[in-house]
Amino acid sequence: MKALVDQYQRTLVSFFMRRSRNAWDAEELTQEVFCKIWKRRDIALSDYSDAYMFTIAWSVLRDRLRREKVRHHDMHVEYDEELAREDPVTPQDIVRGEELYEYYLRLLESLSPRVREVFILSRYESLTYIQIAKHCAISVSAVEKYMMIALKRMKEILKEPQ
Repeated sequence: MKALVDQYQRTLVSFFMRRSRNAWDAEELTQEVFCKIWKRRDIALSDYSDAYMFTIAWSVLRDRLRREKVRHHDMHVEYDEELAREDPVTPQDIVRGEELYEYYLRLLESLSPRVREVFILSRYESLTYIQIAKHCAISVSAVEKYMMIALKRMKEILKEPQ
């Protein structure tokens, strides 16, 4: 990891400085890139090319801009008594949400380990099928097949009465 930091840190800081004009932000965004790489440390460091590194950098920058847009958006919300009465969150709603969450976890557990791993990497880690194929040492078509199995199984289970 140190070699990767040494190789890309100055370039990434420069990349972010040109876009934010703030040294603190540039350093922070660069650290976010390396944190994303650290979280995916199971991917061989040799797989990180300039193009892949800047894809991550653009992603980090987009995420930051989205967060700032939400944060700076007018956060004032008028309290509407009638709306509040119409849609209260009841203890039953909370219990139902917890039951659905448990049901979803059981659904994931019902998948084979490989299908579950591919599904989680795709839907929760936001890896591309190519990245998943490299990570799992399988073909892209196998990733597609496993995703189809996962989605079909989930659709079947969701149709079943609970």
